[in-house]
Amino acid sequence: MQKVEQGDLLKVGGLSFPVIVVSNDFFNESGKAIVCPIVAHAAEGPLHIRMKDSPIEGYVLCEQVRFVDLAARRFSKLTASHYFDIMDISDAVMSMFDYQAL
Repeated sequence: MQKVEQGDLLKVGGLSFPVIVVSNDFFNESGKAIVCPIVAHAAEGPLHIRMKDSPIEGYVLCEQVRFVDLAARRFSKLTASHYFDIMDISDAVMSMFDYQAL
């Protein structure tokens, strides 16, 4: 199976949109990955991160996190995102799980 790294943009069989891998490389070694979809148009918001300087244009929908078993699905690596994009996306995903004191 092809190696998948955090920040890779993939086309996964059964999904009509490209995805970005948000899980770290250690997790991805399991043949599974946590991804977020990339869509052409989305409402502006803190969980919709616009891809910058990427061959795939659009918005990453950080609130639509998905777990995919890459060992069981066909997929192809399209390209990789820039370091700053994955930092912004990772921060947005993690913000959904941060503890908030009342």
